[in-house]
Amino acid sequence: MVASFDVAVVGAGIVGSATALACAHRGARVALLERDEPGRAASGVAAGILAPGSESGRAGPFLELSRQSLALWPSLAAELGEATGIDCELALDGLLRVALDGADAQELRTRLDGQAHQGLSARWLDAEALAAVEPQLAAGVAGVLYADEGQVNSALAVAALVSAACRRGAVLRAGAEVVGPSSGGGVRLSSGEELHAGTVVIAAGPWSPTVATRLGAPALPVRPVRGQLIHLVGLPRLPRYVLYAGGCGYAVARRDGTLVVGATEEDAGFDAAVTAAATEQLLATARRLLRGAELATLSQARAALRPCAPDGLPLLGALPGARPRLLVATAHHRNGVLLAPVTALGMASLALEGVTPPGWEAFDPGRFG
Repeated sequence: MVASFDVAVVGAGIVGSATALACAHRGARVALLERDEPGRAASGVAAGILAPGSESGRAGPFLELSRQSLALWPSLAAELGEATGIDCELALDGLLRVALDGADAQELRTRLDGQAHQGLSARWLDAEALAAVEPQLAAGVAGVLYADEGQVNSALAVAALVSAACRRGAVLRAGAEVVGPSSGGGVRLSSGEELHAGTVVIAAGPWSPTVATRLGAPALPVRPVRGQLIHLVGLPRLPRYVLYAGGCGYAVARRDGTLVVGATEEDAGFDAAVTAAATEQLLATARRLLRGAELATLSQARAALRPCAPDGLPLLGALPGARPRLLVATAHHRNGVLLAPVTALGMASLALEGVTPPGWEAFDPGRFG
């Protein structure tokens, strides 16, 4: 007997697992399909920064989408903790975007001026004020404190999302690679098993184009971007805020005393190897950002592949004319963790009601022709 579902979600990273939970919340029969193990790719490696104002350089649909999603994180984290007992370590204690020289400061001021009417909790800091709010900062001529931004432990969040979705009735199939459409509408797996599904949501990160073509749709304009980061332990003191210095990198303190420093952006195809050059670069970033970083111990270096579209915006929506009915939720690039909650609600609305959320026109996967 062929298993039948309302929705099949391909990819059990943070976007796919959140989408599965959102659909299951609405009473849908959901299959969550992962070719490896949930959270083994970028979602399990990411620093988990939640930073609408810091990430978006100007007002517009992306900033609004990011703000909507940040507002959803507290209730989602609380729900996951209650349902699964997993603490996602959500901390919205503030993010400090640091300018390390005059050019950085001017760019940061311009960015802040452009966001002035967006309702962000942002405050400009000169060098003296910067040093006062974050004594662990090693350098900085100015900065902006985004008081409502912060971080979440993305690996724990994926584990909680998958567990909560399964508790709601979703069926997880790990080690299940989609190789084509099923004969009756749905997907065929590498095992030969067929799953019937009224709608298929492709949330497979940089592998989304492969899944799309296997299901008979045109290739999606999504490429992998390698990001490497390091974990340091043994710092004399950890920073109070998430520290973000644009192209220079970021530093995020975890509850267990680990400092996560990242991240590179490299066009390396599907090579997810850790390199010595990137590790050295990230160690230099740590020393440049934080006092006492030279005393820390390197405990881990990691790499993952993030999906990116040509314009840097996510692909969210339906692929017209595809059979089975295909939706895509990919190309979140550096912001998959931030955008997972709002993406999930929107994809559930599309999958189960056929309703596109307001403002999603900018993210239509058909915008590239």
